[in-house]
Amino acid sequence: MKMQIDKIPSVLKNVPLGSFVNISAKIPAKEGTIIMVEAGTDEGKLNVVDYVGGKLGKLWNKDRFPAVLGFRKALTEFAGVVPKKVEVGDELYLLCESGVVGEISGVFESWGRPMKVNVLGSITGANKTPLNLKDYKLNVQNKTFKQAPLIIFLGTRMDSGKTTMACKIGHNFSLSGKNVAGVKVTGVAFSQDLMKLKDAGVKSIYDFVDMGLPSTCNGNSDEVVDSALKLVTLANTHNPDCIMVEFGDAVLGEYHVADILQNDKFNSQITAVILAANDLAGIAGTIQILAKWGIKVDLITGPVANSKIGVNLINKYFQIPAESNQHEILKTLDILQHKIFNKK
Repeated sequence: MKMQIDKIPSVLKNVPLGSFVNISAKIPAKEGTIIMVEAGTDEGKLNVVDYVGGKLGKLWNKDRFPAVLGFRKALTEFAGVVPKKVEVGDELYLLCESGVVGEISGVFESWGRPMKVNVLGSITGANKTPLNLKDYKLNVQNKTFKQAPLIIFLGTRMDSGKTTMACKIGHNFSLSGKNVAGVKVTGVAFSQDLMKLKDAGVKSIYDFVDMGLPSTCNGNSDEVVDSALKLVTLANTHNPDCIMVEFGDAVLGEYHVADILQNDKFNSQITAVILAANDLAGIAGTIQILAKWGIKVDLITGPVANSKIGVNLINKYFQIPAESNQHEILKTLDILQHKIFNKK
């Protein structure tokens, strides 16, 4: 059976779909399965679609679009899982604007409930086998590339200012003639952070979707760590002067941030660490956790550093430089120029 697609979400960025796709009633209930769904009525916040290409649009009732079964375990917004069984006619929920869908496992109360979607079937390939996002991960060459220094961006929670600071650093380095690459190694699929980095002048950008993962909270730490290492390898194929590595979510959580940071191969490439924080206690806890893994924070930013008193308190309690990401970042650039390029 053929069915027409109305809109294509960004989680399908590497999957070559035409205007019409073949549909099957056989639906493997596993992460990455690509299914066709129909948008229900707008029940809450997520009547938005993050299109392939970066445009944000609106989902309307009865829109038919491809989606990917996946997990989300956010402390705010929504959490969801891949159901144990999926059949035509089932109702699932849009867990993220990028097209990740699943069964609701938790709702942040102030957000309401996400949009329902009705399952129409799996999308199949030429051999009539249901497609899976993992079939479309990018190829990583088995070659040795020069390892560029990593600037990593960590947060004490979601929406703490990591991307804002990364964009400002990327823009300044690009203006000075540096070849800057960027990777996002944890989180749930969403192209807007990647588009912001691109707008800032970062040339080569990858995320875990390029490794076939709709999110990094599937419980398989080995798979997520392997994805992170391969993303850094992909970035290194462009011979960058440095690679900015953003971690979605926080150090503690379900997205395997801690597993990546404790990996010896990844850990050995870290050159600078920027922590985005919302409060002083979050800074204290994160510093203690990172110290166990031999990781030292070089600069703190985010809402806690968006005032002079915040910067002063960070200096008082932690003796770590701090700077707001809301204006010029002269202090941040000085620190990174010294650590990354050995310039004062």
